[in-house]
Amino acid sequence: MLTVLLTAVVTLVVVLAIANLSTGEKKIEHRIERRYGSDDPQFIRSMGLLLGPPVISGNRFEVLLNGDEIFPSMLEGIASAQKTITFETFIYWSGAIGEQIASALSEKARAGVAVHVLLDWVGSQKMDRHYLQMLKDAGAEVIQYHKPHWTGLGRMNDRTHRKLLVIDGRIGFTGGVGIAQEWTGHAQDDMHWRDSHFRVMGPVVGHMQAVFMDNWIRRRAMYCMGPTIFLKRMKWAMASRTCSAVHHRAAATTCS
Repeated sequence: MLTVLLTAVVTLVVVLAIANLSTGEKKIEHRIERRYGSDDPQFIRSMGLLLGPPVISGNRFEVLLNGDEIFPSMLEGIASAQKTITFETFIYWSGAIGEQIASALSEKARAGVAVHVLLDWVGSQKMDRHYLQMLKDAGAEVIQYHKPHWTGLGRMNDRTHRKLLVIDGRIGFTGGVGIAQEWTGHAQDDMHWRDSHFRVMGPVVGHMQAVFMDNWIRRRAMYCMGPTIFLKRMKWAMASRTCSAVHHRAAATTCS
């Protein structure tokens, strides 16, 4: 009887694993005709319609190269927060930079800033649990995205690979960098990785907030609003850049 039960359990696990790796999405199998150049206004309009949110102008962004430029800028942004911080990442590992980020977020939470942190459960497995407790004790709201549960084993590959940091709804950071020592430095050797990040200001920051909310409401069922989450007015005096942030909308309750 025990052998039969074990066989059934193993079979179930294998089936769920196969189902998780397979996809039912349709794939484009024919060549797409190129009708517009990337500098054609119709190309921008088409991309906005295909991807969801509109492509908008009036943005400014600064390219940050490698950890030596990226992390100081992010920490400066966190230190400048007055009302809200939203932070989402896939990789968060233990180390000096992980300690710095957690400490900076905790300090702002203790000062009364509303801090919302969303960490991928798989990507944050190398994170010192002390960081999580420090954030929670300071008053930050912390969610680990998609923890394993027996009812969701077939969706274990549903991870968040986003890297987002938004300060007071007005300054955004996004790019390829996770929170780990490997991303510090300036790619000076094999132990320090090369990557890029962007510091963004302009109306597209509101789109970045909406992208964050997409996953937040899936785990929290609460939708954060208010003028420091989504700015009432966009008064940006800056060089114009055209940007968009892709997300999926969903209904949820609200919080302020």
